Amino acid sequence: MTAPVPSPAPAKKQRAPGRPKAAAPHNATIQLRLDQRQLAQVTKQAQQTGLSRSAIIRAALDGVQVLQAAPTAEQREQYRQLVKLATNLNQLVVLARVGQDVQQQARTTLDQVQQLLATLHQGAV
Repeated sequence: MTAPVPSPAPAKKQRAPGRPKAAAPHNATIQLRLDQRQLAQVTKQAQQTGLSRSAIIRAALDGVQVLQAAPTAEQREQYRQLVKLATNLNQLVVLARVGQDVQQQARTTLDQVQQLLATLHQGAV
């Protein structure tokens, strides 16, 4: 008589992988002492850009100047208007190629673009 062949154990259910490993993990820690002015400056830049204080310091070490603040709600709206004006200009160019006279409309739209760009530039300075 032969011994019964044991059936193979059911396959273990594989868990879904978690968060992928970072390409360049930040696995070293340093302790950094700052005076109140320096801490306030790093904190202010972090709040303006939406980055962490650690990211601001890493960027500074990499030679990147983090000067640009995150756009305000008003600036985002102005960017949206700029996109709409650019779309209008593109449509006017298409109409001009067909032979329609769109010169006045194009000048008006270009004036609006210039005004918006000037406003955005003043807000960035």
